[in-house]
Amino acid sequence: MITKKISCTILGCTLAAALTLTACGGSGSGSSGSMSTGMGGSSSQTTQNAAWRTGLGILTEADGEERAGKINTIAAAVLLDAEGKVADVMLDEVEISVTGDGTGKVTMPGETLTKRQKGEDYPLAAVSSLKKGWTEQADAFGDFLTGKTPDEVKKLATDDDGKPKDADLLSGCTIAVDGYRDAVVRACENAKAVGSARGDRAVLGVSVRNDTKDLTADDDHDVTAQVDITVTALTLDADDRVTSAIADVTEPALTVSADGTVSAPELVKTKLEQGDQYGMRGASALDKEWYEHSEGWCDYLKGRTRAEVASIPDDGSDADLAAVCTISVTELQKAALAAFAEE
Repeated sequence: MITKKISCTILGCTLAAALTLTACGGSGSGSSGSMSTGMGGSSSQTTQNAAWRTGLGILTEADGEERAGKINTIAAAVLLDAEGKVADVMLDEVEISVTGDGTGKVTMPGETLTKRQKGEDYPLAAVSSLKKGWTEQADAFGDFLTGKTPDEVKKLATDDDGKPKDADLLSGCTIAVDGYRDAVVRACENAKAVGSARGDRAVLGVSVRNDTKDLTADDDHDVTAQVDITVTALTLDADDRVTSAIADVTEPALTVSADGTVSAPELVKTKLEQGDQYGMRGASALDKEWYEHSEGWCDYLKGRTRAEVASIPDDGSDADLAAVCTISVTELQKAALAAFAEE
């Protein structure tokens, strides 16, 4: 009996020590998504890394009234930790104006930069009581959300103008945040375990394509003013390598009639949100829907640096990429590189 008790005691101590070492090893700040998929990684580390999730949220509003229309798209990249709390956030926004005149001629801006891409050229700091630009205030809002649960983010109070009520938040951010809050909530709802891990950071890239040129409506034909907005959320490890990626596209379009009246759709869904309803599978050589091609592209990015992503040919000549994704990756690549640029 004594021998059995001693054996049990030794075994219990050994198990306790093993559990302690596992817990300590899993919480090291140096772990990354690339480690979770690398050779020789422990199963406990892989399990923990899988619990971290990456999310992308896109909200688009399109408005039309008389001879003026507006497209507004807010995007949020979110990294959620193993407890489901916000670990990192990056935000951006695109504003496109459309006008029509009495002859049906459509005018759209030539510049399609986002607010973050405009940087100091976006005219906010001069009129801000904080003397801070949009990027500084948006990042302050993201920092404020860090450590909160998605439900806490959802309950963030704003006034009638969408501005925050929290005094601590107002000390660094006085812009309207209701749309950004909702985009972060959407990103949290969409978040998936696709390779991100402790120690990673979230970045967001946007590429806007405007192919609308010399459009004029007539009595027999309305015309469509559309922009294609490609958005990519990446997580990067300490070596600036991609650990996870999510890519999506929103295609808001306004209709302009012969008298210049601009009208807008009630709802704009992204390609990921459309899912199988997007209707690409039948025309795909891989028998895949758009979201599946996007997933193939995103998986292909994992482990790559900015230079390696930039070197990916966009003509379909890469056999490994073509095996999982045959859609055009030109705008997807631009959005991914834009995300690296914002790091």
